[in-house]
Amino acid sequence: MKLKIILFIVCAFVCFSIGVASADDVSDLKAQLKALQEQMNTLNAKIQDLEAKQEAQVKEVKKVPELEKTIDKLKEGPASLLEGVTVGGHLKFTLLDRTQGKRNGVDQHNNLSGGFYGNDNLFLFFSKTLDDWLRLDVQTKTEVAATATPALGSDIGRATSTSTSTSIYQAFLTVRLPKEFELKAGKFNPMFSEDYAKETWWHQLYNLPKGTGTILAWHDTGAELYKNFDFDKWSLPVYLSLLNGGTSSDIDNNEQKTILLHVAPEFFQTKLRLLGSFAYGKWDNKGKEDLIRTAAGFDWKYQKFNLLGEYIYWEKKNVLIPSSGTVPTADGVNQGYWIRGIYTFNPKWRAIVQQSYSNLYQTALTGQMSMISDKYYVTTLGLDFSLTPSSTIIGQYDKGNASRSDGSESLKYDRFTMGWRTTF
Repeated sequence: MKLKIILFIVCAFVCFSIGVASADDVSDLKAQLKALQEQMNTLNAKIQDLEAKQEAQVKEVKKVPELEKTIDKLKEGPASLLEGVTVGGHLKFTLLDRTQGKRNGVDQHNNLSGGFYGNDNLFLFFSKTLDDWLRLDVQTKTEVAATATPALGSDIGRATSTSTSTSIYQAFLTVRLPKEFELKAGKFNPMFSEDYAKETWWHQLYNLPKGTGTILAWHDTGAELYKNFDFDKWSLPVYLSLLNGGTSSDIDNNEQKTILLHVAPEFFQTKLRLLGSFAYGKWDNKGKEDLIRTAAGFDWKYQKFNLLGEYIYWEKKNVLIPSSGTVPTADGVNQGYWIRGIYTFNPKWRAIVQQSYSNLYQTALTGQMSMISDKYYVTTLGLDFSLTPSSTIIGQYDKGNASRSDGSESLKYDRFTMGWRTTF
């Protein structure tokens, strides 16, 4: 605006000057006027450019509050994602371990030492309540691949190298349904053997005896429906699962599903729980061969004494024997039992005695012409010292006697282990 006023005064002055100037000066004044006009055009162009820049700056300034809001949302994003997440874990490692015995009548042993072995691992647990009716649980497992466990078919020794891997141990959603039903879906330990599925043994024994873990272990993907029916003097928890039930816990290998039913009636006055499981499905890729798994057990408490155990039977129909030339298939059966007695002296100390037996079928051994099996009888003594209710130093002694049904392998061993388990 000031520039326009100045230009107006200049024009008026020029016009006035033209009126009073002599004829000889008219041409000079016209030349000056032309030069001033060119300067005015240049200044006007600069003014327009400046106004355009000012308008652009105003628009950018208006964007600042929106940008600040966006930045605030980005800052709050991770916090809101992690808000309400419960983080925990489980750490297990060996302090001391030694095995001595005889393989096929030959004396063998390993050194008294410690470190990380195949059963030593770190679990991390993540849990978040997404809503009143929905919860997410994810558990990762970092495991050291090495072993000092005595087994049929190998010398008593200790691995000299290790490798470490991390995998998803469990990952599932839990849905709270009407009438106190509960649905679990994802990857989890199906409720077949409660001792294994609920990891009850974790702070009782350091290692499951050889063979026992094979018949108890079940990792799978699918869905599990749970309901507890309450009565005056007893209760009846019921678990009904629809599982992939194939050869892998991560993928489904056929169109058939495995149905698992587990019941655990508890009688309050006698402090006795009975455990029963039955599963049926198809195990092969074509979905033709039957899979049957059954379990029966009990859990009884009396004052400081706890007695519990299970019998397991697992059968796969028509398992291929690759080495056989005349009998290509046979039924593969894993079966066994364990019975455990626990006496709690006080909150810090408890003693454990366990007897276990397992019979595991074998295929694809060199020269194998028919189905054979490995049998393990193991007597276990344990002594637990609880630093805290969730951190336990476990001393364990296993006396094992194992043999292969065709007489090709025998093993007798005494194994002492001291390990430390901590759940946090």
